[in-house]
Amino acid sequence: MRIFIVGAGEVGIHIASSLVLEGHDLVIVERDAKKVADLQKSMDLLAVRGNGCNPRLLKKHGIDSADLMFAVSDNDAVNILSSITARAIGVKQAVVRIGNPDMGKNPLVKKDPGITPLFPERLVAEEIVGLTKVPGAGKARSFGDGKLVLLQARPSISAPIYGRRLKEIEGPAGWILAGIHRSSGTVIPRGDTKLRPGDLLYAVGPNETAADYLSSIGLESETVEHVVIAGAGHVGAALARMLIHQKVRVTVIQRGRERAFDFAAKVPEALVLEGNAIDNEMLAEAGVAEADYFVSATQDDENNLLAALLARQAGARVVVALYHRPEFLNLMKAVQIDVPVSPRMMIAGTILRMVHRREILSLDLVEGGDAEVVEFKVPAKARVLKRTLAEMRFPRAAIVGAVIRGNQNFIPGGDFRFEEGDRAVVFTLSEALPQLERLFRGR
Repeated sequence: MRIFIVGAGEVGIHIASSLVLEGHDLVIVERDAKKVADLQKSMDLLAVRGNGCNPRLLKKHGIDSADLMFAVSDNDAVNILSSITARAIGVKQAVVRIGNPDMGKNPLVKKDPGITPLFPERLVAEEIVGLTKVPGAGKARSFGDGKLVLLQARPSISAPIYGRRLKEIEGPAGWILAGIHRSSGTVIPRGDTKLRPGDLLYAVGPNETAADYLSSIGLESETVEHVVIAGAGHVGAALARMLIHQKVRVTVIQRGRERAFDFAAKVPEALVLEGNAIDNEMLAEAGVAEADYFVSATQDDENNLLAALLARQAGARVVVALYHRPEFLNLMKAVQIDVPVSPRMMIAGTILRMVHRREILSLDLVEGGDAEVVEFKVPAKARVLKRTLAEMRFPRAAIVGAVIRGNQNFIPGGDFRFEEGDRAVVFTLSEALPQLERLFRGR
């Protein structure tokens, strides 16, 4: 598949690194000469220095024969114009990253069914709301129409799970550990694998027993009643509205009297305080000491990090901090921010799903970008229908976490046989995804 990417920022590079492994024909358009040179050296793709809105440049490099274009630069106007230009020249489908929801109302974007707008800030708000439904988890992703959930969580240091082989540990019924993320990379666990303090676990199981799983790794789940949000920008505003809809009490801290009054008028159900979230007195006034979640959602990475640290010190049970520069992720991990969130990276899984065949129902990137969680629907005549799991050449770099068949959930063993229509949740290292697609592909 021939794919164009406009913008070699954090999102563009992550998308490119995954698609190169799958053998796609990639062209990246980027203005920064150094980034272009680095990409040419590090990846098997064509990196072009230039403006993604330039029709001559796009046509010269074959946009008219391309299947997809992803406009994911940091500039909404560039993304919108480049996608409109590419569609006019002949690209089959354009996907455009839009930070400001008002920019997404462009009539040229709305009227073209071949342009798909993505709003990362809205995706971030939805992600955080999902976490409040499963307190204790760092990420929660539902599969199979909500029957199953994938949880990302770091176990308590006091949990009785360390130094023991996984096959010796008995967890809640219906749950399987699908992946372990460590500083050295992501690991597909086996029966002899031993957990280490600091491991980040990915487990799949029934949604209704998520609290039991978290309890088994030393994390207690409590109902979320109060959330404090620092910043009423695109993320903070969307998050406040969603939480209020869920009957959660919301307090918003917003700098600037005019902006605070404006947001209070738009969202009267929220308590809006004018002030700075890095002020301890302001945090006390907002009730951070009793807050279930504190979300630092401004555009300033330093401010978000400092506010989250102060909120934790003040007593917030879970702290969430947005970051926009990739170097802040490791810093946030080092100071143990509970949930670091990148609006830009939030769209990577959504974008990658558009590249894959119809058998893939959903796809999500795992922290570090070297693994993915994929939900496959088994079509007629797929290779996985021919043999049991033990008999087929299932990649060792992947594991089937669960299978949904009608109203039933299965944790498949070696003697399990797939049936047409089954939905399989698979945790896989990125390198094994092409092989999995062949196994689950209809003929």
